[in-house]
Amino acid sequence: MKIVIDTKVVIAAFFFGGDARQIIEAVAQGKLTAYATREIVEEYKAVCVKMQRKRKKLRPNLLLPFTANLHIVETKPEIAAAYGDGKFISCAAEVGAVYVVDDKEDAALAMEGASVKIMIAQGLCQLLSLYA
Repeated sequence: MKIVIDTKVVIAAFFFGGDARQIIEAVAQGKLTAYATREIVEEYKAVCVKMQRKRKKLRPNLLLPFTANLHIVETKPEIAAAYGDGKFISCAAEVGAVYVVDDKEDAALAMEGASVKIMIAQGLCQLLSLYA
């Protein structure tokens, strides 16, 4: 299953744990396939650095096991244009991902017959039985 992970979920994983951490660990361990653009990875890093400044005891390479297992893609301009600022949705559409993991309620978006669903971290953990 292909997924794209919103920055809010990455931050929640590293700084608060819970379901978001289960997903990030599954990606880091190669149990779950996650995609991102370079822009998305840079956003992960920038927000993580900002959070680390507030919590100085965290290690500087916090994201490395996670980002090392991401599949980096480039979004075609026509796909990016179709979603405007929706970089996570356009990335998902580019790779045919099933879900964008976000902290919002489940919703469905469609593009050219392919469906991209937005799912909260808890829902994805239950779907994949990541609690096992």
